[in-house]
Order: sequence, then C-alpha cells, then structure tokens
Amino acid sequence: MTRVLLAGVVAVAFGAGAASLLAHHPFSATYVTEQQITIDGLVVELVYRNPHAFIHVAAPDRDGQPRRWAVEWGNTGTGRRLGVPTQVLKLGDRLVVSGSPARDPGAFRILGRLIVRPLDGWRWTGQVF
Repeated sequence: MTRVLLAGVVAVAFGAGAASLLAHHPFSATYVTEQQITIDGLVVELVYRNPHAFIHVAAPDRDGQPRRWAVEWGNTGTGRRLGVPTQVLKLGDRLVVSGSPARDPGAFRILGRLIVRPLDGWRWTGQVF
C-alpha cells in the first residue's frame, strides 16, 4: 500500500512539473528567431509584469504606416538584477529597437534583442531576461 501511495505522489508531482514546463513555450513559437527587423519610434506604454515585460512603441511599419509595436524584453525582477530598473525608460522616449519579428506579421510584435535610446546613448543588448 505504501508503494502504491508513493508511486501516486511521484506521478502527481511529475505531472505538475511537466505541465509547468509545457506552459512556457519557446520564443520560436511566437517569433521568427532567425530574422531581424528594426523599428524607430516613441514609447507610448510600458508594461512591467511577469513573466515578460513589454515596451509599446509607436513606429511606422515597412510601408510607412503608423503602428503600435509590442516589444517583448523580459521580466521586471531579472531586469533589475541585470541593472535595468523600471525607471530607465519613460513615455515619449525615442527608441531604436532591433529583434525578431512575430510569426504573425499583423501582430506588430518584436522579441527585443537591441534597444537604443539615441538621446543619451543608453542601450540594452542581449537576451530576454
């Protein structure tokens, strides 16, 4: 009886762990990670939340049409540990952002890889934290 109970507990624990692993999808499911695009625009919204933060940037698309882009760049806690406090960006900041485009071209999303603020040269490079 003890073995059956132990096996049941192990099975439930393994199932819960596997579910959480599957819940965090790879970025390649949402973004074309082997491609890169660049946008240049103004910050219109900052969304700091877990598991990923977003910077919303008003910038033209490749046809010159104004769009609101969602730049995914990591979670707030890890960002602070890496020296990127939530106060580093402000609404209205001009940013040049490079990264992987969304698989759905109509989504206007980018997985941020390089973010530069030309006004003062602030930059962030690397992986989504």
